[in-house]
Amino acid sequence: MIRDFENWNTTLGEASQLEELRGVNVAIDAADYLNTRILNHPRAKEPLVPALGGLPLGLTPHIEDDLHKFESLQIKPFFVFSGLDLVKQEDPFHQRREGSIVNAHAWSLYDGHQAEESVAKFGESTYVTPEDLFRALQSILTAKNIPFQVAPYSAWAQVSARPSLCASHRACD
Repeated sequence: MIRDFENWNTTLGEASQLEELRGVNVAIDAADYLNTRILNHPRAKEPLVPALGGLPLGLTPHIEDDLHKFESLQIKPFFVFSGLDLVKQEDPFHQRREGSIVNAHAWSLYDGHQAEESVAKFGESTYVTPEDLFRALQSILTAKNIPFQVAPYSAWAQVSARPSLCASHRACD
């Protein structure tokens, strides 16, 4: 496994129109897709998910819209989910801890009758991660008969090993 692969890979990425991928197979890193298209996309971001819990209300419609767009262009997506994370992290709970601090601040704003500021602060939370949405995405893909794979370790290794064209989901924008 390449250490810091994602940082190294960011210099190699290229954005283009989704139409340029018409008729090809596309491997998609599920965590990156969920992070960019659901958790942090202006059209899909739901700032109160960390406060209310559960899944984003628009999760299914947003994913189905993307799948429909792929289908209309005869693009066959293949989603790859990460498996075990063997990269030694100094503090594996850092993101959850930071998210809980933001959530606590947002709740104190809410308790102080500052509703708009509270919603904005919840929107900054990183408490909900793409991995929290893996099962929901897998259920949608299964219902739509879209193939996916759970990699033993990093999804990137499986995405790059696919014999077909590997592309980023950012072309959906």
